Amino acid sequence: MATSGTYNFNLDIDEIIQEATEMIGGEETLGHEPASARRSINLMLNDWQNRGILLWSTFTTAVTVVASTNTVSLADSVSDALVVTVQTSAGGAETQLTRISFEEFNVLPNKFQTGRATQYAIKRNLSNPTLFLYPTPNNSTDILNIEAIRQVEDVNKSAGQNADAPVRFLPCLTAGLAYYLSMKRTGVAETRINMLKTNYEEILVRAMEEDKERASIYFKPKLRTV
Repeated sequence: MATSGTYNFNLDIDEIIQEATEMIGGEETLGHEPASARRSINLMLNDWQNRGILLWSTFTTAVTVVASTNTVSLADSVSDALVVTVQTSAGGAETQLTRISFEEFNVLPNKFQTGRATQYAIKRNLSNPTLFLYPTPNNSTDILNIEAIRQVEDVNKSAGQNADAPVRFLPCLTAGLAYYLSMKRTGVAETRINMLKTNYEEILVRAMEEDKERASIYFKPKLRTV
């Protein structure tokens, strides 16, 4: 028997909502349910980011430093930075900066000492995280390459829109939405709500474990003298 030979399977938001409501069982409620479901999807996607780094939400952005300025405002959509490197020109060799905590940066005795940046700190504000450099750049030519984490895109309509997640996360997205909606729907037995929660958490764990780098990671302790 021949297979399809295609790799185009995906679900739009309307189909995800339909699949989730079918998993709950019972009579389908109408009215405000699509809007309620979209709200639940947005909450769930943000919860995923609280649980770990979603590989598809990382990207690299280049920023040219400004002499005598030790701060860089990141975009509203950025939530944090993973790696920051500095290079003297486009295509030149890159040197990785060491991340320190904002508290460590804040107690540096001379924050405005100039030179090529070797360290950075991130202050995660309500919006627009701020990247702090040390030493303060002494030129306006060095380029920072920032591997950043962006927020997951909003879900704001049902028809003709996909969730900002790869196909491999569709099983836990639909299972999670079924659990979220079951808690808001009247008449759903507590045993079924618990079953939907367990199913969702198990599927999500598998997806998060699969969504990781395949390269080996080595941790080296940073020893300090007191």
